[in-house]
Amino acid sequence: MAYKIREATTSDGTELLELWHGFTDHLSKHDDRYDHKEDADERWLKYFENQLVDSKYGTVIVAEHEETGELVGVLEARITGNHPIFRIQDHGYINGHFVSEAHRGNNLGAALLEEVHEWFTQSSKEIDFYRVDVIHGDEWSEEFYESEGFEPVEHVFERSIEQE
Repeated sequence: MAYKIREATTSDGTELLELWHGFTDHLSKHDDRYDHKEDADERWLKYFENQLVDSKYGTVIVAEHEETGELVGVLEARITGNHPIFRIQDHGYINGHFVSEAHRGNNLGAALLEEVHEWFTQSSKEIDFYRVDVIHGDEWSEEFYESEGFEPVEHVFERSIEQE
């Protein structure tokens, strides 16, 4: 199978919802707080159209099946600013990296990462690194990112507050 890796356009929004649902379904298997709110689709589409597509500091990269034109993989990326206190400079952040199950094993996850790496290096902002979050318990994703040269740098802990 042949795939084309490209930046998303506004017209991809509705089709990308299916991939976004795949990504959030994956997250909600580990934490049900990632289940959607009522107007989630509408809100995500507005975010996609207004803050990611044609954005100077954000992009969405897609994998498109060349024969069918179906979008089968996605990766959202943006550049975030300097930290006000620490020496952390502008850096990249990856969100929503997902390949549909039927198309896994074709190196699409890595191909999406290669494309976003290029996007980060060509940015007008000078960034030295980019990050991706992996939800606790998602060992497959941890192994994948480590195999792609990512290193774990911090763990996020939380504690519940019992409401009376």
